[in-house]
Amino acid sequence: MIELAIGLGLTLSLVVSELFGVASAGLVVPGYLALYLDQPGRIAATFLVAFATWAMVRFGFSRLVVLYGRRRFGVTVLSGFLLNAALDHVQWFLPPEAAGLRAIGYIVPGLIANAALSQGVWITVGLTLLVSATVRLLLMGLARV
Repeated sequence: MIELAIGLGLTLSLVVSELFGVASAGLVVPGYLALYLDQPGRIAATFLVAFATWAMVRFGFSRLVVLYGRRRFGVTVLSGFLLNAALDHVQWFLPPEAAGLRAIGYIVPGLIANAALSQGVWITVGLTLLVSATVRLLLMGLARV
């Protein structure tokens, strides 16, 4: 199921990118998000970490050093990784009801933030959720066959 979700996410991301000229947040992100659309806490935590990463790179690191290309990508993914790791450590101090507030993977928030730096936050979030929902619908349809 994971392989199918990622494959469908890759395919739909490429099609949308070719048709509209904007990309969902990384080629593998919609496939991973589609697997967790039934867990809104995880989706929210993923976008929270991605937004914090975007803000940290956009308004912090970019004012200190010149970031573009691979350097910006590396700093963004590493920042998302570290923020996600910090969120995991904070989980120990939160009540049990907040156990669902975990981001999806360690790389996914950084990929979302990197795309948001290139094409804007709202376009990235909207398109990523749209492609993820489409992948989820396709997975549900294929599961019935």
